[in-house]
Amino acid sequence: MNWLKPKKLTGESPEPTETPSKEKSLLLRWMRWPHINVDLANPLQRLKFIFFLLGVVFVLVGMLVGGMAGYEYTESAEFCGTTCHSMDPQWTRYQASPHTNVLCAECHIGPGASFFVKSKIDGLRQVYAETFGTYHRPIKSPIHNLRPARDTCEGCHSPTTFKDNIVKTNLHFDNDRNNTPIMNTLVLKMGGWRETTGDSKGIHWHITSKVYYLAADEQRQVMLWVGVEQPDGSLKEFYSRDMIGMAQTNFVEKARENGEIRQMDCIDCHNRTAHDIPSPQKMVDQAIEDGLISRDLPYIRSKAVDLLSVTYADKDEAMSAIDALSDNYQANGIGKQLASLSLDNKKLQSAIDEIKRIYTITNFPDMNLNWQANPNNDRHTPSLGCFRCHDGNHINPKGDDETGNKELISVKCNLCHTVPIVGRGDEQIVEAPVIVGAMPESHSDFRWTIEHRNITEEQTKEECLNCHGQGFCNNSACHNLSHPEDMAFSHAKEVRKLGGQVCYTCHQNVTCTRCHPAGIINIP
Repeated sequence: MNWLKPKKLTGESPEPTETPSKEKSLLLRWMRWPHINVDLANPLQRLKFIFFLLGVVFVLVGMLVGGMAGYEYTESAEFCGTTCHSMDPQWTRYQASPHTNVLCAECHIGPGASFFVKSKIDGLRQVYAETFGTYHRPIKSPIHNLRPARDTCEGCHSPTTFKDNIVKTNLHFDNDRNNTPIMNTLVLKMGGWRETTGDSKGIHWHITSKVYYLAADEQRQVMLWVGVEQPDGSLKEFYSRDMIGMAQTNFVEKARENGEIRQMDCIDCHNRTAHDIPSPQKMVDQAIEDGLISRDLPYIRSKAVDLLSVTYADKDEAMSAIDALSDNYQANGIGKQLASLSLDNKKLQSAIDEIKRIYTITNFPDMNLNWQANPNNDRHTPSLGCFRCHDGNHINPKGDDETGNKELISVKCNLCHTVPIVGRGDEQIVEAPVIVGAMPESHSDFRWTIEHRNITEEQTKEECLNCHGQGFCNNSACHNLSHPEDMAFSHAKEVRKLGGQVCYTCHQNVTCTRCHPAGIINIP
């Protein structure tokens, strides 16, 4: 039977026989695609297959629902405010803001897929900073890559709609022994753009008109240049006096080439809308008005503001300093006065507890953040706000006004609001200034608030009261103040005597810059 065996070819060596190792055999078995045989005619296999399909559908639905829920959570205010430790101050202030029902993403991202993708990519950088603690303390403001307010804020707020005037009443308290209430009432001229006439005026003129600016600092508090687009498309330019004095005006062209010039929008004034940290004065005034701090405690307004104005190393140091207020009262002999007034320690302890609460929600030592870190620009006190531009220090070098002087950015207070009516003491004046006719030519300049005292009694009865009403001339914070003849030289002495609150009722900070261009140093 040898003829059945294959013959070896001449010169050909036989192939070696290779026995696979145990490990290789297992690997080959593992890599082999399993043989699956589904026989749907078999009732048992058919039942198993149906259960398998149901399981797959259940998992897919769970992943879809879970993914949507996860996405919604990452877009929620709770996720933004509580996941990252660095966002705790913003979360705290957001909950006390008028926008507490608006999601963070609606303002910081807005609609559209492109900005959504950009925000998620930027979020990776923030996750890295949060993980390794490389974030800035405090978080920098403003956010320079924030989406323009025209794409976010104006989804709810339309600056092209003319707004009626608003009567605004503010209640403050003096730093005297009785914590005397001071109330001022004025009319805010909201304005905007009126479609029927095409007029643009009032506070919201800044948004309905195209205004451009160039700031010297990151927080946009020092304005180097302001440009206002005219109806014919030309640009009226105003430069800081300092830049003109140094013959520096070509920096604008370089900034324009680099895309550094910004068009003014809502955020330039309402920059702390959802994360405002009120000043100690505002918070203490509100607490006294709400009865959380008793006015019966002598000098409590002054003492509370002083305590909240100090920068402490940490929260424990702040709490200890506030607790010491009780000893401070005793040391100054006020404790006996409290006893004589039949005041128990409950009012003092309640005041201390409220001051602690105010500190907790307005000061964040671990983030180096308090009310001074991020200026609020929607008014002109205590931050510069409006006075960043309307300070009498920005000049149009190519244009003269009607008097032949170089044109300035307007410093007329009554373009935005009326002269405040101020009442002092428990019998306060709350009558609002009502304007019923065309504004006299004499009122067009803000200096009228000073010069009107020279009018005669007959003029007062016949003219002033027709517009302002009887109560206006009872403005106790302005009238019946005996200014010495050398007031221009002795006003520092008068400020010590009367306090800045009274003086600034008529003489707003804007007038100080005319003589003190470097600013005002607080008198100790």
